[in-house]
Amino acid sequence: MAVLFDSFSYRIKEVESGICYDRWHFGKYPELTMPEHLYYLNRVINCLLTHDKIIIRTDSLEEIIDVLGFEAFRLLYERQELVIIDNWWFPAFMIGNENLLFMNMHKSNYYDKVIERINNKYGFQASLFIKQVFEKVTSDSESEEYVYWDHIAQENMYEDFTINNQIRTYLNIESENILDINEKDTWSAVRLCLFERSIVWGSYLQTDEIILEDEAKYYFMQKNNLIPEQTLNDRMNKYLFARNIPNLSLLYYNKIIDIKKIIQVRDHAFGGFYRDWLQSNNYNINELERILLGGNSSSQAEKWFRWGLVSVTGLILPAVGGLAVSLLNEKIPSFSQKIPNIFFDHVLSQVFNTRKNRNALLACLLYTSDAADE
Repeated sequence: MAVLFDSFSYRIKEVESGICYDRWHFGKYPELTMPEHLYYLNRVINCLLTHDKIIIRTDSLEEIIDVLGFEAFRLLYERQELVIIDNWWFPAFMIGNENLLFMNMHKSNYYDKVIERINNKYGFQASLFIKQVFEKVTSDSESEEYVYWDHIAQENMYEDFTINNQIRTYLNIESENILDINEKDTWSAVRLCLFERSIVWGSYLQTDEIILEDEAKYYFMQKNNLIPEQTLNDRMNKYLFARNIPNLSLLYYNKIIDIKKIIQVRDHAFGGFYRDWLQSNNYNINELERILLGGNSSSQAEKWFRWGLVSVTGLILPAVGGLAVSLLNEKIPSFSQKIPNIFFDHVLSQVFNTRKNRNALLACLLYTSDAADE
């Protein structure tokens, strides 16, 4: 039950010449703005609630540290809930006399620069830890296989860019081929390459979900003649809002909650049951929405029984895992279908939807508003 978190890759930037490049162009770390920070934080937290593991590549390591904070990153990595793959690849352009040639580059020997930046931002001990991380991920690396995956992604991108009329029309591509690109089409070329890479990597890693940039999802729909739909990660915000649970990214960003609270929810028996339920139902978001927003009621006896389970479940259920769900299904008809509601109403709500959290968040928002007015 893993998710490939590839959303950082789509932070494309445009230089003065009008050409669009990968975020790491010129080798400088792409600092996060506050809106970006909140956007990515929201997505990471949702992933932690819905998947057992988050997979990133080394080119996203610094960004996820900045989003979560170093100690949170360390904790998730040590718990093996954050998996890091040694790969740093980026699209680029070779500028000729009158044309632009698209090309892909694999970056190597980047470790020292990353460690130096971590040392400057988070201190010496943090840099030592990242050095150990790099030693581990490089020793486990399947670099030749990853290069092969990137090659497949590049070939798919060439096809999309040159002969897929639906994609060309959707992106308004004017260039005839990838060997001679006009400046306007560099944006489309880079994004298509990143999109194909996300899809290929997710396929080979056999992840249950891929976190893309929002617009990149529409490329997939156009390419496969599908109707655009939201993903589980997108809809989590809707489900939380429906339960009056405060915005978790705002709570985290304002230090009202920390990673230990997120882990508390993950480690709860019904946190595990919920993730298992999602996988066993093939991440069917329509079924999940029917259960969570359908207004299903249950008997008072079941409510009391569920309350008792949730209150002591941290002590008794993790040891028996799936067996517990089977036993509960015998006692309560269709118990597995009640798991999402129990998780949201009796776990997430109890941890996050508290008066203390709401008041603290309101105070932070009022302070921010007052500061902006000055």
